[in-house]
Amino acid sequence: QFLSMANVANKIDLCQTGDLLSVFRQCEITQEHRLMTALTADTGMGKTTSLRAFSTHETVFMVTVGKTMNAKGLFLKILEALGISFDGNIHDVLLKIAETLNALENPLLIIDEAGKLNHVMTLYLHDLREYTKENCGILLAGMPYFKTRLVKMAEKQKEGCSEFLRRINIWHELEGLTRKETEYVCRLNGIVTGFKEYYNLRFGDLMNKILLEQITNDKL
Repeated sequence: QFLSMANVANKIDLCQTGDLLSVFRQCEITQEHRLMTALTADTGMGKTTSLRAFSTHETVFMVTVGKTMNAKGLFLKILEALGISFDGNIHDVLLKIAETLNALENPLLIIDEAGKLNHVMTLYLHDLREYTKENCGILLAGMPYFKTRLVKMAEKQKEGCSEFLRRINIWHELEGLTRKETEYVCRLNGIVTGFKEYYNLRFGDLMNKILLEQITNDKL
């Protein structure tokens, strides 16, 4: 049984925007059908917040790629998310991850900041996908340049990049807040007039502006 908005609402205070719901649908489809999918969104659109909310499910595991990470560091981070203490060469670490995921019922692995994946990381992720594709969904999330870079590497015939790109079953891009959603978030946070100045803001920028308005009003 997969995570619903109602399950999450009890744990985390979230605004149920179209983007939040679409992230949840993407996660559920990826998990249920054991796909490898990709989610892209510009900064401030709520991608990471939505993914963290979904990762509260007990069979969903989320890691974030760091700029200074090497391939082994990433896969050790995945093991840590799985609650496994293990060390060895990267091949053994990869096999341990696959063994752990394959022993679970419908697990989902979420990898955020996928635009920071380097070439070597994608090669090992390709192997992990092959080892777990019958049992595990993998969702890769990042900035729009994640897809752009991956396509360019495939066009340049970088080893394994075309194969990795072909194994991504779905690409999904967040759309941003509608005007009605902007008004809803503003009203929820005590702002009931002057909505036009908030239109076209990304979710993160909107929340920052609302916070500044609230601080200013308190000072007044």
